[in-house]
Amino acid sequence: MGKYFKYALGEILLVVIGILIALQINNWNEDRKNNYIEQETLLSLKSDLKSALDQLDIKINQNNTYIKNDSIALELIQNKSSIPVDSLYSLLLTHIFTPTFDPELGTLNEILNTGKMEIIKNKEIRNHISSWNRYMDELDEVDKRLIYLDDNVKTPLYLKNIPYKNSLNYIIDPSSPNSTLWANKISKSNFKTGITENFYSLEFENLLSNYLLYGTIQKSRLGDLEEKMINMISLINKELKND
Repeated sequence: MGKYFKYALGEILLVVIGILIALQINNWNEDRKNNYIEQETLLSLKSDLKSALDQLDIKINQNNTYIKNDSIALELIQNKSSIPVDSLYSLLLTHIFTPTFDPELGTLNEILNTGKMEIIKNKEIRNHISSWNRYMDELDEVDKRLIYLDDNVKTPLYLKNIPYKNSLNYIIDPSSPNSTLWANKISKSNFKTGITENFYSLEFENLLSNYLLYGTIQKSRLGDLEEKMINMISLINKELKND
């Protein structure tokens, strides 16, 4: 009986050891698979972020230009400084509408929506991804306010006082097979407006003040997003290098 017990115990130990080895091999294969998926995901996320960062830089530059021009216009009103009509048109028409920031971040959205977050081992990267929508919502909030001003305040005011035609230089030649070929020069508008008198008014001052206020908030939130994206790319580079 003693020999039989030892033999049975040995068989059990062999089976247990075999199971443990199989589990370890399976875990190793699973880890290797997850590591590969993580690397591919991080590479794709980095590519998306770099593309989005290029788009963000364009919007930051536009924001800086708009803030600068709106500040100049406010100073003109404040000091009642005279300015040639064409120069005033040019100053105001540089900021007809508010562009939005709509990055194509398919990988980031996939991570958030498909449970891939657990594959990413770096806690800081996970935190950045988890808080992404909050940053975008904060930017969207101020963007919507500026778009509201575009549609409901600026456009009605500008339509009465500024010939938009004067912001156009050329039209596309309809006979050209390539729509990017610009040809015929557009003439200036023949309509006269009361821009010289109406510009120096509380209505224009309030409009520009609102744009300056929300534009400054927008600048801050764009800066936060830029810093966040640069940090994410840096963390991803370190993670890829370590592996």
